[in-house]
Amino acid sequence: MKKMRFSIVLAIIFAFACQTQNKSDEKAEIASEPTVQPVQAVKSVPSQSQPNLAVENEPCNAEVCLQLRNHNPSNKSFEIYMVNNVSVAGFQCDLPGINITGSDGGLLKENGYQTSNSAARILSFSMQAKLISVGEGVLTTVYYSDPTTEVCMTEIIFAGIGGSKLENDMPECLKLN
Repeated sequence: MKKMRFSIVLAIIFAFACQTQNKSDEKAEIASEPTVQPVQAVKSVPSQSQPNLAVENEPCNAEVCLQLRNHNPSNKSFEIYMVNNVSVAGFQCDLPGINITGSDGGLLKENGYQTSNSAARILSFSMQAKLISVGEGVLTTVYYSDPTTEVCMTEIIFAGIGGSKLENDMPECLKLN
């Protein structure tokens, strides 16, 4: 009976110790997380001579701002560009109207994220809970088949520290033809 009581008390102490450690870790992560500051996003401005020209100076007032850009019709690919004002822990979006054949490169690959896709959805996260730091860059390059006239991002979800949902903008659709 004493051994059982001792085991229960030990289990309770261990459980409280783990919770206290997790709360301390969360507080340290939250304290080091920068506040949302508007940054300059890159805005695509198509023209006759340079259809994928990017122009700076559009403010990004969300936690995550996105842009579909750099369409390559011969490769059947385009980039998802991200400006993030807070650290990112995971990403998911739908791209209806195209058949996604894969995605590669960018910040997802640089940070060792596990990325998978179905015909219309991309899902990516880090098995090691690694965060994508505040900044900007190509999130990933998407490869597709079954082209349509344009592609739009829908059902966009970005996760932050502790799985919190981040606020994101809705990027403009990208013309594919």
